[in-house]
Amino acid sequence: MNKAEYDTKMQSIVNNICTYRILKRDPTSKLQDKNNEIVERLYNNKAIDLKEKNNLISKTANPPRIYGLPKINKEGIPLRPICSSIKSPSYNLCKYVANILRNITKSSNYNVKDAIDFKNRIKDSYIYDDESLVSFDIVSLFPSIPVDLAINIIASKWNDIKEHTNLSKDLFLSMVKFCIKDNRYFKYNGKLFEQLSGMPMGSPASPVIADIVMEDLLTKFESDCSNKPRLLTKYVDDLFAIIKTEDIDKMLTLLNSYQKTIKFTIEIEKDGNLPYLDTLVIRKNNRLKIDWYAKPTSSGRLINYNSKHERKTILNTATNFIRRVLIISDKHFHKRNKNIIQQILEQNEFPSCLIRKVIQNYYVRTDKENTYNENKVYKTATYVPGISERIKHSNIYDKEKVQLAFTCSNTLGKMYSNTKDKIPRCEKSDVIYKISCNGDGSHLCHKVYVGTTKTKLKTRISAHKSNIKLRNSSTDNKTALSAHCRDTGHYPDFDVAILQKEKNYNKRFILEICT
Repeated sequence: MNKAEYDTKMQSIVNNICTYRILKRDPTSKLQDKNNEIVERLYNNKAIDLKEKNNLISKTANPPRIYGLPKINKEGIPLRPICSSIKSPSYNLCKYVANILRNITKSSNYNVKDAIDFKNRIKDSYIYDDESLVSFDIVSLFPSIPVDLAINIIASKWNDIKEHTNLSKDLFLSMVKFCIKDNRYFKYNGKLFEQLSGMPMGSPASPVIADIVMEDLLTKFESDCSNKPRLLTKYVDDLFAIIKTEDIDKMLTLLNSYQKTIKFTIEIEKDGNLPYLDTLVIRKNNRLKIDWYAKPTSSGRLINYNSKHERKTILNTATNFIRRVLIISDKHFHKRNKNIIQQILEQNEFPSCLIRKVIQNYYVRTDKENTYNENKVYKTATYVPGISERIKHSNIYDKEKVQLAFTCSNTLGKMYSNTKDKIPRCEKSDVIYKISCNGDGSHLCHKVYVGTTKTKLKTRISAHKSNIKLRNSSTDNKTALSAHCRDTGHYPDFDVAILQKEKNYNKRFILEICT
């Protein structure tokens, strides 16, 4: 997809006046202040300690940014809107809310964690001749859930929630409302938009609250059914059920009757087969068998055997792929699936002898124990062919205490254009920056000042300018930059260059020294 086509499709999404509206002003600063007021209340109520308070406080917030991911399995390749809320005003507070609410979703009657859990839940289940396999899916889950409905359901479950927090009910609900109603905005192509209804896309609180709403809806659904589904599971908004064939239309109508904004679609088994998650559920002799399933659009592309990655990373990728396919599928399908595995890995230039060895190891080491050692310190470094291997096998570090892992710096994100709105340079934080000196107007000065800041760059530059204006006062020696301007009469060039971005303070400080 070229950029012009992508922009056209994204504009058609954000210009939908029924879903979004353009904002005249940026609410980020106002929302940041409100977030910090709530955090202060949490701290005063002793719900959080000082460390948590500092983590939840927002000082360098930016608007959420929307972008689209192409649905390559759909006709016309429509875009799925994704909103990145990292560093938004309420991002950390939403995670705090989600962690509390997640406690009441652990005892779900319907949830499955993944395809493997789904297989374990339904394998060898019996299915009668008058029953059918069906799956239900919600159209646009987060935007379809009314915020007021979500808040009311959470309020009804307060007796369960209060066991996991010492907050009052009113304070907690006001915090939830702030997270999912006040922060429904984003930026695209330099313009700010507000989401008019539903849960905010990209918020860490939306998935767990949507799960609670779905759980409540399914409980009502089962109680209202004249013939309950004999089996009903849920993965986010994807439902799998075994129901009476004659009740299919009734159940779809019942599901769509609870909320006019929440609309379900249905897929019914075909020739005794129904794809669900990464599995293919197969009806055979009134028993359910599970096979691994890949969509027709799947490219089969994995990590290439000859790519510039650590050999261990390449082998682990193949091992995990093999384990996933064979664990998901029943043993009856293993012979065919091993041939598929062989073909896919050969397409990625894995040697045939290595493929056979890794497949054999799966059967020998299926129950291999986790070797994670909590006493070890795990460090990452950029992978350099030849050098990284020598470092890993050398004696320059204590292998009993330190575990090295190598990463690739040449990622897909760097090879393809970034579809998110770029954060303006002056709005960036956690950076190492460089300021050049303009001299005194008649003579050039080739000196530069390198500094680091956790706050937004514009705030730090403003502080530098204030220090220089007060060069004759006692505050002029706050930085080497202001001291240089005082001693020489020079003035810096505030067209600042960003050299590095690093969130971790210690790493950022080391990078500043090394620059």
